[in-house]
Amino acid sequence: TAPTINDLAADYLERYAAQHKRESSIRDDKSMLENKVLPKLGNRKVIDVTRRDIENLHRSLKRAPYRANRALALLSKMFSLAVSWEWRDKNPVIGITRFQENKRERWLSEDELDRLYSVLEKHPDQRVANAIRLLVLTGARKSEALGATWDQFDMERGVWTKPSHATKQNKT
Repeated sequence: TAPTINDLAADYLERYAAQHKRESSIRDDKSMLENKVLPKLGNRKVIDVTRRDIENLHRSLKRAPYRANRALALLSKMFSLAVSWEWRDKNPVIGITRFQENKRERWLSEDELDRLYSVLEKHPDQRVANAIRLLVLTGARKSEALGATWDQFDMERGVWTKPSHATKQNKT
């Protein structure tokens, strides 16, 4: 009757994620659980999962190092909760080395920007085109732009003040 990783995932989503994470992060966690973690570990008892099991799962995702590291972080949080819920004594994820993540930086070239603006000028829905222009000009995330309200914009100064609750960094 000991809880399985399926049980831990369900409790994590209901008791932790629903209260502490953004909807988009919960969606990412569910996807990671359903597609990567649960197919390999779901039926295993929480108490029986070893560090080697976690390392094998992490290594199997090596072709996508960012995703592999996010899976490891998710499992670490889940096992920390399992420890606090007294489902096991220690977290088997602690000490597993993450894959190196190289920062990705990419800007559109002048030619690419020209082609993009040309397409936007001809786009049948100029509201959509304007939204894309706003993203290009500000570097804002799509969710930040879609959640923006007029009171955040100072047209005289040309300033958009994003409230902290609407940004990924939780900074104004």
